[in-house]
Amino acid sequence: MQIKDRCILNIQSVAFGGSGVGRAEHFVIFVPFTAPGDVVEIEIVERKKRFARGRLLKIIEPSPRRTEPLCRYYGRCGGCAYQHIAYADQLKIKQTQVEDALIKIGKTAMPQVDEVIASPRIYAYRGKAELHAAKTAGRFQVGFMDISGGQIVDIDRCEIMDETINQQILHTRTKGPAVFNEDNLIFWSNLPGHSDEAIVRVVKDREFLVPRTGFFQANLYLTGRMVDEVRRLVGPEKKETILDACCGSGLFSIFLASCAGRMVGVEINEKSIRHARLNAERHGIQNAEFICGDIEDVLREMAGRSEAVDLILVDPPRIGLSPETIAAISGLKIQNVIYVSCNPATQARDLKLLNENGYDLQSLQPLDMFPQTDHIETIGLLRRR
Repeated sequence: MQIKDRCILNIQSVAFGGSGVGRAEHFVIFVPFTAPGDVVEIEIVERKKRFARGRLLKIIEPSPRRTEPLCRYYGRCGGCAYQHIAYADQLKIKQTQVEDALIKIGKTAMPQVDEVIASPRIYAYRGKAELHAAKTAGRFQVGFMDISGGQIVDIDRCEIMDETINQQILHTRTKGPAVFNEDNLIFWSNLPGHSDEAIVRVVKDREFLVPRTGFFQANLYLTGRMVDEVRRLVGPEKKETILDACCGSGLFSIFLASCAGRMVGVEINEKSIRHARLNAERHGIQNAEFICGDIEDVLREMAGRSEAVDLILVDPPRIGLSPETIAAISGLKIQNVIYVSCNPATQARDLKLLNENGYDLQSLQPLDMFPQTDHIETIGLLRRR
Protein backbone atom coordinates (compact mmCIF):
# COMPACT_ATOMS: atom_id res chain seq x y z
CA MET A 1 0.00 0.00 0.00
CA GLN A 2 1.53 3.28 -1.15
CA ILE A 3 0.82 7.02 -0.96
CA LYS A 4 -2.18 8.00 -3.15
CA ASP A 5 -3.45 4.41 -3.30
CA ARG A 6 -7.22 4.19 -2.93
CA CYS A 7 -9.23 1.46 -1.25
CA ILE A 8 -12.61 0.61 0.28
CA LEU A 9 -12.48 0.41 4.04
CA ASN A 10 -14.79 -0.84 6.79
CA ILE A 11 -14.39 1.38 9.84
CA GLN A 12 -14.34 -0.77 12.97
CA SER A 13 -13.56 1.62 15.83
CA VAL A 14 -12.28 5.09 16.72
CA ALA A 15 -8.76 5.61 18.03
CA PHE A 16 -7.62 8.01 20.72
CA GLY A 17 -7.28 11.29 18.86
CA GLY A 18 -10.51 10.88 16.92
CA SER A 19 -9.65 8.98 13.73
CA GLY A 20 -11.68 5.99 12.58
CA VAL A 21 -9.78 2.70 12.33
CA GLY A 22 -9.96 0.18 9.51
CA ARG A 23 -7.69 -2.54 8.13
CA ALA A 24 -6.52 -3.37 4.63
CA GLU A 25 -3.58 -5.40 3.32
CA HIS A 26 -2.40 -6.08 6.89
CA PHE A 27 -2.25 -2.34 7.57
CA VAL A 28 -4.09 -0.46 10.30
CA ILE A 29 -5.43 2.66 8.59
CA PHE A 30 -6.53 5.79 10.46
CA VAL A 31 -9.14 7.98 8.76
CA PRO A 32 -10.45 11.21 10.37
CA PHE A 33 -14.18 12.03 10.33
CA THR A 34 -15.32 8.42 9.96
CA ALA A 35 -17.54 6.44 12.33
CA PRO A 36 -17.67 2.78 13.39
CA GLY A 37 -19.85 0.98 10.84
CA ASP A 38 -18.97 3.28 7.93
CA VAL A 39 -17.97 1.77 4.60
CA VAL A 40 -15.80 4.41 2.94
CA GLU A 41 -13.51 5.06 0.04
CA ILE A 42 -10.21 6.54 1.16
CA GLU A 43 -6.88 7.70 -0.25
CA ILE A 44 -3.61 6.92 1.54
CA VAL A 45 -1.83 10.15 2.52
CA GLU A 46 0.84 8.76 4.85
CA ARG A 47 2.47 5.35 5.16
CA LYS A 48 4.52 3.98 8.03
CA LYS A 49 5.92 0.51 8.68
CA ARG A 50 2.85 -0.83 10.48
CA PHE A 51 0.10 1.69 9.81
CA ALA A 52 -1.12 4.28 7.35
CA ARG A 53 -3.28 7.39 7.38
CA GLY A 54 -6.05 7.98 4.92
CA ARG A 55 -8.20 10.83 3.65
CA LEU A 56 -11.94 10.31 3.36
CA LEU A 57 -13.07 10.53 -0.25
CA LYS A 58 -16.59 9.13 -0.13
CA ILE A 59 -19.00 7.48 2.28
CA ILE A 60 -20.31 4.40 0.48
CA GLU A 61 -22.48 3.11 3.34
CA PRO A 62 -23.02 5.48 6.29
CA SER A 63 -22.94 4.10 9.81
CA PRO A 64 -26.18 4.24 11.84
CA ARG A 65 -24.08 6.03 14.45
CA ARG A 66 -23.70 9.04 12.20
CA THR A 67 -25.43 12.36 12.75
CA GLU A 68 -25.34 15.74 11.01
CA PRO A 69 -22.61 18.10 12.25
CA LEU A 70 -23.89 21.45 13.43
CA CYS A 71 -20.81 23.49 12.54
CA ARG A 72 -20.25 24.71 9.00
CA TYR A 73 -16.48 24.66 9.55
CA TYR A 74 -16.46 21.04 10.68
CA GLY A 75 -13.98 18.92 8.76
CA ARG A 76 -11.61 21.84 8.27
CA CYS A 77 -11.32 23.24 11.80
CA GLY A 78 -9.13 21.17 14.10
CA GLY A 79 -11.16 21.88 17.23
CA CYS A 80 -13.80 19.14 17.00
CA ALA A 81 -13.47 15.51 15.92
CA TYR A 82 -16.84 13.88 16.74
CA GLN A 83 -19.65 16.13 15.53
CA HIS A 84 -20.52 13.50 12.90
CA ILE A 85 -21.10 10.86 15.61
CA ALA A 86 -24.27 10.65 17.75
CA TYR A 87 -23.60 11.81 21.29
CA ALA A 88 -24.46 8.52 23.02
CA ASP A 89 -21.89 6.83 20.80
CA GLN A 90 -19.30 9.52 21.54
CA LEU A 91 -19.57 8.57 25.22
CA LYS A 92 -19.07 4.86 24.47
CA ILE A 93 -16.09 5.61 22.25
CA LYS A 94 -14.44 7.75 24.93
CA GLN A 95 -14.98 5.13 27.63
CA THR A 96 -13.34 2.48 25.41
CA GLN A 97 -10.42 4.83 24.74
CA VAL A 98 -9.87 5.37 28.48
CA GLU A 99 -9.94 1.60 29.04
CA ASP A 100 -7.51 1.05 26.15
CA ALA A 101 -5.10 3.63 27.58
CA LEU A 102 -5.10 1.84 30.93
CA ILE A 103 -4.47 -1.53 29.26
CA LYS A 104 -1.87 -0.51 26.68
CA ILE A 105 -0.06 2.32 28.49
CA GLY A 106 -0.93 1.72 32.14
CA LYS A 107 -0.48 -2.07 31.85
CA THR A 108 -3.69 -2.63 33.80
CA ALA A 109 -5.05 -6.09 33.06
CA MET A 110 -8.77 -5.53 33.73
CA PRO A 111 -9.42 -1.83 34.33
CA GLN A 112 -12.60 -0.85 36.13
CA VAL A 113 -13.77 2.29 34.35
CA ASP A 114 -17.16 3.75 35.26
CA GLU A 115 -19.59 4.89 32.59
CA VAL A 116 -18.81 8.36 31.28
CA ILE A 117 -20.80 11.14 32.95
CA ALA A 118 -22.45 13.04 30.09
CA SER A 119 -22.42 16.80 29.69
CA PRO A 120 -25.87 18.39 30.21
CA ARG A 121 -25.20 20.40 27.06
CA ILE A 122 -23.33 19.07 24.04
CA TYR A 123 -23.14 22.40 22.20
CA ALA A 124 -22.72 25.96 23.52
CA TYR A 125 -21.12 24.64 26.71
CA ARG A 126 -17.67 26.23 26.73
CA GLY A 127 -17.06 29.30 28.86
CA LYS A 128 -13.62 30.16 27.51
CA ALA A 129 -12.06 30.38 24.04
CA GLU A 130 -8.49 31.01 22.92
CA LEU A 131 -8.41 31.99 19.26
CA HIS A 132 -5.60 32.69 16.83
CA ALA A 133 -5.42 35.82 14.70
CA ALA A 134 -3.33 36.79 11.71
CA LYS A 135 -3.04 39.59 9.16
CA THR A 136 -2.38 38.22 5.69
CA ALA A 137 -2.55 40.08 2.37
CA GLY A 138 -4.70 42.79 3.85
CA ARG A 139 -7.07 40.31 5.50
CA PHE A 140 -7.69 39.86 9.20
CA GLN A 141 -8.31 36.25 10.17
CA VAL A 142 -9.71 35.03 13.48
CA GLY A 143 -10.22 31.38 14.29
CA PHE A 144 -8.75 28.02 15.23
CA MET A 145 -6.00 26.03 13.55
CA ASP A 146 -7.09 23.64 10.81
CA ILE A 147 -6.79 19.85 11.05
CA SER A 148 -3.20 20.02 9.78
CA GLY A 149 -2.27 22.59 12.42
CA GLY A 150 -0.70 24.79 9.77
CA GLN A 151 -3.37 27.35 8.88
CA ILE A 152 -6.08 29.36 10.60
CA VAL A 153 -9.68 28.52 9.79
CA ASP A 154 -11.34 31.93 9.63
CA ILE A 155 -14.59 31.74 11.62
CA ASP A 156 -17.35 34.03 12.79
CA ARG A 157 -18.77 31.60 15.41
CA CYS A 158 -18.01 28.34 17.19
CA GLU A 159 -20.90 26.01 17.98
CA ILE A 160 -19.42 24.59 21.19
CA MET A 161 -18.89 28.09 22.64
CA ASP A 162 -21.35 29.96 24.81
CA GLU A 163 -23.23 32.47 22.64
CA THR A 164 -21.74 35.43 24.51
CA ILE A 165 -18.30 34.31 23.27
CA ASN A 166 -19.57 34.22 19.69
CA GLN A 167 -20.75 37.81 20.14
CA GLN A 168 -17.23 38.77 21.23
CA ILE A 169 -15.76 37.00 18.19
CA LEU A 170 -18.01 39.05 15.90
CA HIS A 171 -17.05 42.22 17.76
CA THR A 172 -13.36 41.44 17.26
CA ARG A 173 -13.87 40.77 13.55
CA THR A 174 -15.67 44.10 13.20
CA LYS A 175 -12.82 45.99 14.88
CA GLY A 176 -10.20 44.10 12.86
CA PRO A 177 -6.45 44.54 13.32
CA ALA A 178 -6.96 47.59 15.53
CA VAL A 179 -7.65 45.29 18.51
CA PHE A 180 -5.13 42.60 17.61
CA ASN A 181 -2.40 41.92 20.16
CA GLU A 182 -1.06 38.82 21.86
CA ASP A 183 -3.54 38.94 24.73
CA ASN A 184 -6.92 39.98 23.37
CA LEU A 185 -7.94 36.67 21.76
CA ILE A 186 -8.85 35.07 25.06
CA PHE A 187 -12.62 35.26 25.41
CA TRP A 188 -14.67 34.38 28.50
CA SER A 189 -18.42 33.93 28.49
CA ASN A 190 -20.82 36.44 30.02
CA LEU A 191 -18.45 39.38 29.69
CA PRO A 192 -19.54 42.63 28.04
CA GLY A 193 -16.14 43.05 26.40
CA HIS A 194 -12.44 42.67 26.91
CA SER A 195 -11.17 43.18 30.43
CA ASP A 196 -7.82 42.96 32.17
CA GLU A 197 -9.54 42.50 35.51
CA ALA A 198 -10.38 39.23 37.21
CA ILE A 199 -12.96 37.05 35.55
CA VAL A 200 -15.87 35.81 37.67
CA ARG A 201 -16.90 32.15 37.38
CA VAL A 202 -19.80 30.60 39.31
CA VAL A 203 -19.75 26.97 40.46
CA LYS A 204 -22.45 25.55 42.75
CA ASP A 205 -23.60 29.10 43.59
CA ARG A 206 -20.11 30.17 44.64
CA GLU A 207 -18.22 32.89 42.81
CA PHE A 208 -14.56 32.43 41.90
CA LEU A 209 -12.18 35.13 40.73
CA VAL A 210 -9.84 33.94 37.97
CA PRO A 211 -7.04 35.78 36.13
CA ARG A 212 -8.10 36.57 32.58
CA THR A 213 -5.11 34.62 31.27
CA GLY A 214 -5.51 31.87 33.89
CA PHE A 215 -7.01 28.38 33.83
CA PHE A 216 -10.52 27.37 34.84
CA GLN A 217 -12.65 24.39 33.88
CA ALA A 218 -14.28 25.31 30.56
CA ASN A 219 -17.56 23.36 30.71
CA LEU A 220 -20.14 25.72 32.22
CA TYR A 221 -22.60 22.90 32.96
CA LEU A 222 -20.48 20.01 34.27
CA THR A 223 -17.90 21.63 36.55
CA GLY A 224 -20.23 21.46 39.56
CA ARG A 225 -20.72 17.72 39.03
CA MET A 226 -16.96 17.34 38.76
CA VAL A 227 -16.56 18.99 42.16
CA ASP A 228 -19.21 16.63 43.58
CA GLU A 229 -17.33 13.58 42.27
CA VAL A 230 -14.07 14.75 43.83
CA ARG A 231 -15.76 15.38 47.17
CA ARG A 232 -17.35 11.93 47.03
CA LEU A 233 -13.93 10.35 46.61
CA VAL A 234 -12.53 12.30 49.56
CA GLY A 235 -15.08 10.45 51.67
CA PRO A 236 -17.14 11.37 54.75
CA GLU A 237 -14.29 11.20 57.27
CA LYS A 238 -12.48 14.49 57.86
CA LYS A 239 -8.82 14.49 56.87
CA GLU A 240 -6.16 16.22 58.93
CA THR A 241 -4.33 17.65 55.89
CA ILE A 242 -5.39 17.78 52.22
CA LEU A 243 -2.94 19.00 49.58
CA ASP A 244 -4.39 20.46 46.36
CA ALA A 245 -1.59 20.33 43.78
CA CYS A 246 -1.88 22.50 40.65
CA CYS A 247 -4.70 24.27 42.49
CA GLY A 248 -5.17 27.16 40.04
CA SER A 249 -7.48 29.77 41.54
CA GLY A 250 -8.60 27.41 44.30
CA LEU A 251 -11.67 25.70 42.83
CA PHE A 252 -11.18 22.33 44.55
CA SER A 253 -9.47 23.85 47.60
CA ILE A 254 -12.50 25.98 48.44
CA PHE A 255 -14.90 23.05 48.20
CA LEU A 256 -12.60 20.61 50.04
CA ALA A 257 -11.64 22.94 52.90
CA SER A 258 -14.58 21.72 54.99
CA CYS A 259 -13.25 18.16 54.60
CA ALA A 260 -9.89 18.98 56.19
CA GLY A 261 -8.36 20.37 59.33
CA ARG A 262 -5.72 21.99 57.12
CA MET A 263 -6.08 22.73 53.41
CA VAL A 264 -2.93 23.47 51.39
CA GLY A 265 -3.08 24.64 47.76
CA VAL A 266 0.02 24.65 45.56
CA GLU A 267 0.26 26.42 42.20
CA ILE A 268 3.22 27.62 40.15
CA ASN A 269 1.32 30.57 38.58
CA GLU A 270 1.62 33.60 40.85
CA LYS A 271 -1.51 35.34 39.54
CA SER A 272 -3.61 32.24 40.16
CA ILE A 273 -2.28 31.91 43.71
CA ARG A 274 -3.21 35.53 44.45
CA HIS A 275 -6.74 34.82 43.22
CA ALA A 276 -6.93 31.58 45.22
CA ARG A 277 -6.17 33.55 48.37
CA LEU A 278 -8.80 36.13 47.44
CA ASN A 279 -11.36 33.39 46.82
CA ALA A 280 -10.65 31.77 50.19
CA GLU A 281 -11.05 35.14 51.91
CA ARG A 282 -14.27 35.91 50.04
CA HIS A 283 -15.76 32.58 51.11
CA GLY A 284 -14.63 32.82 54.71
CA ILE A 285 -12.24 29.86 54.48
CA GLN A 286 -10.01 30.00 57.57
CA ASN A 287 -8.06 26.75 57.28
CA ALA A 288 -6.57 27.15 53.81
CA GLU A 289 -3.11 28.33 52.82
CA PHE A 290 -1.75 28.74 49.32
CA ILE A 291 1.86 28.28 48.25
CA CYS A 292 3.31 29.59 44.99
CA GLY A 293 5.82 27.02 43.79
CA ASP A 294 6.51 23.79 41.96
CA ILE A 295 4.68 20.85 43.51
CA GLU A 296 7.78 18.65 43.46
CA ASP A 297 9.76 21.21 45.46
CA VAL A 298 6.91 21.76 47.92
CA LEU A 299 6.55 18.02 48.54
CA ARG A 300 10.27 17.67 49.21
CA GLU A 301 10.20 20.58 51.64
CA MET A 302 7.23 19.04 53.46
CA ALA A 303 9.06 15.72 53.67
CA GLY A 304 12.10 17.52 55.07
CA ARG A 305 9.90 18.94 57.83
CA SER A 306 8.29 15.51 58.39
CA GLU A 307 4.84 16.96 57.64
CA ALA A 308 1.99 14.49 57.24
CA VAL A 309 -0.47 14.66 54.33
CA ASP A 310 -3.55 12.41 54.35
CA LEU A 311 -4.73 13.09 50.79
CA ILE A 312 -3.30 14.78 47.73
CA LEU A 313 -5.37 15.97 44.78
CA VAL A 314 -3.38 16.40 41.57
CA ASP A 315 -4.81 18.13 38.51
CA PRO A 316 -1.81 18.58 36.20
CA PRO A 317 -1.72 19.97 32.65
CA ARG A 318 -1.89 17.55 29.70
CA ILE A 319 1.75 16.52 30.09
CA GLY A 320 0.92 14.85 33.41
CA LEU A 321 3.19 14.42 36.41
CA SER A 322 6.96 14.13 36.41
CA PRO A 323 8.53 10.92 37.77
CA GLU A 324 10.16 13.07 40.45
CA THR A 325 6.77 14.36 41.62
CA ILE A 326 5.41 10.81 41.82
CA ALA A 327 8.48 9.75 43.80
CA ALA A 328 7.94 12.70 46.16
CA ILE A 329 4.29 11.70 46.70
CA SER A 330 5.43 8.19 47.55
CA GLY A 331 8.23 9.50 49.76
CA LEU A 332 5.72 11.41 51.90
CA LYS A 333 3.72 8.17 52.22
CA ILE A 334 0.50 9.99 51.35
CA GLN A 335 -2.30 7.47 51.86
CA ASN A 336 -4.82 8.69 49.27
CA VAL A 337 -4.31 10.22 45.82
CA ILE A 338 -7.05 11.75 43.65
CA TYR A 339 -5.77 12.23 40.12
CA VAL A 340 -7.79 14.55 37.85
CA SER A 341 -6.64 14.46 34.23
CA CYS A 342 -7.60 15.81 30.81
CA ASN A 343 -5.29 13.34 29.05
CA PRO A 344 -5.95 9.58 29.53
CA ALA A 345 -2.63 8.69 27.88
CA THR A 346 -0.37 10.60 30.29
CA GLN A 347 -2.63 9.68 33.21
CA ALA A 348 -2.31 5.97 32.36
CA ARG A 349 1.47 6.37 32.19
CA ASP A 350 1.48 8.05 35.61
CA LEU A 351 -0.90 5.48 37.13
CA LYS A 352 1.57 2.76 36.12
CA LEU A 353 4.40 4.61 37.83
CA LEU A 354 2.27 5.30 40.90
CA ASN A 355 1.49 1.59 41.07
CA GLU A 356 5.21 0.82 40.98
CA ASN A 357 5.58 3.27 43.88
CA GLY A 358 3.01 1.48 46.02
CA TYR A 359 -0.40 2.83 44.92
CA ASP A 360 -3.38 0.81 43.65
CA LEU A 361 -6.09 2.30 41.46
CA GLN A 362 -9.47 2.00 43.19
CA SER A 363 -11.75 3.68 40.65
CA LEU A 364 -11.69 5.80 37.51
CA GLN A 365 -14.57 8.10 36.60
CA PRO A 366 -14.61 9.77 33.16
CA LEU A 367 -16.58 13.00 32.64
CA ASP A 368 -17.29 14.38 29.19
CA MET A 369 -16.18 17.94 29.80
CA PHE A 370 -15.53 18.34 26.05
CA PRO A 371 -18.42 17.05 23.87
CA GLN A 372 -17.80 16.91 20.10
CA THR A 373 -14.02 16.87 20.67
CA ASP A 374 -11.61 13.97 21.17
CA HIS A 375 -10.87 15.06 24.76
CA ILE A 376 -12.16 13.51 27.99
CA GLU A 377 -11.65 14.31 31.69
CA THR A 378 -11.05 11.53 34.22
CA ILE A 379 -10.90 11.33 38.01
CA GLY A 380 -8.93 8.45 39.51
CA LEU A 381 -8.70 7.38 43.16
CA LEU A 382 -5.59 5.57 44.35
CA ARG A 383 -4.69 4.17 47.77
CA ARG A 384 -1.31 3.28 49.19
CA ARG A 385 -0.71 -0.41 49.81
